[in-house]
Amino acid sequence: MSRFLLFFSQVVILFLSARASSEVKKPTCRDNDGYNVCHYKGGLVEVTQSRFEDRLDLSDLDLLAIREDAFKNVSATHLYLNQGNRISVLKRESFRGLPNLERLHLDGNVVPLSGHLFAELGHLQSLSLIFNKIDSIPKDSFAGLSSLMWLYLGHNDIEAIEAESFSNVNPGLLYLWLNSNKISRVAPGSFAGLTELSRLHLDYNRLEELPSGAFRGLNKLEDLYLNDNRITSVSRSLFRDLVSLKRLYLQQNEISALEPGTFRELSQLELLRLDGNKLSHIVVGTFAGLSNLE
Repeated sequence: MSRFLLFFSQVVILFLSARASSEVKKPTCRDNDGYNVCHYKGGLVEVTQSRFEDRLDLSDLDLLAIREDAFKNVSATHLYLNQGNRISVLKRESFRGLPNLERLHLDGNVVPLSGHLFAELGHLQSLSLIFNKIDSIPKDSFAGLSSLMWLYLGHNDIEAIEAESFSNVNPGLLYLWLNSNKISRVAPGSFAGLTELSRLHLDYNRLEELPSGAFRGLNKLEDLYLNDNRITSVSRSLFRDLVSLKRLYLQQNEISALEPGTFRELSQLELLRLDGNKLSHIVVGTFAGLSNLE
């Protein structure tokens, strides 16, 4: 009798094991304009390609994560992950297998920045992280992006720009968007390594004052957006390094007075906006040195 019970229990175990294994779900795969895309339980598992297409659109997959080595030597130059996903789990290895990628769109996800996160993408020129609830920029977040020219960080929850926020960013970066965050503090020298920067957006933040040296090293900057903050005053020393600046946007702030010579260093300035402030009078010499103002 005991032998029979032992045999019967083994049969039951084998039956249940076989049934359980048969119920294991396989990844969902689909053809996506030349790419075979497989995902499982919110994770992007594998992407392979059957023909060359420079655009890979992975929108509306409800992705939560990108597995390591999910991309199998994919030749796409543009990758869209910016609609219908909620990606919050990423590692540096998540972007391996994308040797030609030039533009990466991650808008509308919940991507947490970390050091060297995008370092596998040496050819990336444009990175968009708009609407990701990012609240800080850790050191070396963008290290390794040796070709980066456009960086979009607008519409997040960033509270401060620290001295090392843009450490090891490509010095050839041309355009940086930090608009519509919660920035109330910019450390001196934060942008010093961005020697080729042409446009900087700090508009729609919570800035009340800017320290001398906030824009140190930005001697090729042409456009500076500081509008729609809470800035109460600006000084000549603040603009000392901005020798190439052509357009300065300071409208919709709390500036009540300007010292003579405040803009003296800005000899190339063509456009200056100060509307929507609290200026009650303009003293002689306030706009001295603005020989190119239009």
